[in-house]
Amino acid sequence: MPLKLYAFPPSPRGFKALFAAHQFGIPYEFHLIDLAKGDQKTPTFLALNPNGRMPVLDDDGFVLWESNAIVEYLGFKAHVLPADAKDRLALTKWLYWESNHWDPTCAVYVFERLVKPFFGIGEPSEAEVAKAETTFHRLAGVLNGELEKHRYVTCDTLTIADLAIASSLCVAERVNYPLENYRAIQRWHADLKALPAWAQTAAMGQLPAA
Repeated sequence: MPLKLYAFPPSPRGFKALFAAHQFGIPYEFHLIDLAKGDQKTPTFLALNPNGRMPVLDDDGFVLWESNAIVEYLGFKAHVLPADAKDRLALTKWLYWESNHWDPTCAVYVFERLVKPFFGIGEPSEAEVAKAETTFHRLAGVLNGELEKHRYVTCDTLTIADLAIASSLCVAERVNYPLENYRAIQRWHADLKALPAWAQTAAMGQLPAA
């Protein structure tokens, strides 16, 4: 029985789980959680994740929420995680970095410039974006510095760290992250966008033109 993925593909976090499944070739049964319709608030979904957030993975009764935990589990299923503890934690530290720093900062751009117009919940606040910009540049500098050293985030091979961090860029053109001066990130983003798994995932989350 294929595992189940509950996600809203236009969301970077939903994109992340689906992108990982596609990249690793993991068969899954897709369940759309339409945030616009409030699917995340239904009793059925809350029984899976009481936080009322997607994505969620259900592998024959083993339920995981938190997008990076799902990516890590899919990597385990695909046998691509390092066996050595130090090598494994070299990836895990980037998952923590993504969830604690990169994702929350990118989320300001996403909320103000994409979520608000899409859900009709008010005018975008460029003041909020401006407050996030200093942090964004600090973090982008860290990421760009690593990507100047090797093709991918931790080495010259694609890992779960890349899948987790890059997913925020699935809406880069729509939210206009200030990436003009980060050539290594631009190159890395282009490499990932060229992957069939990225295109397959992006096709699931097409939004109407702005």
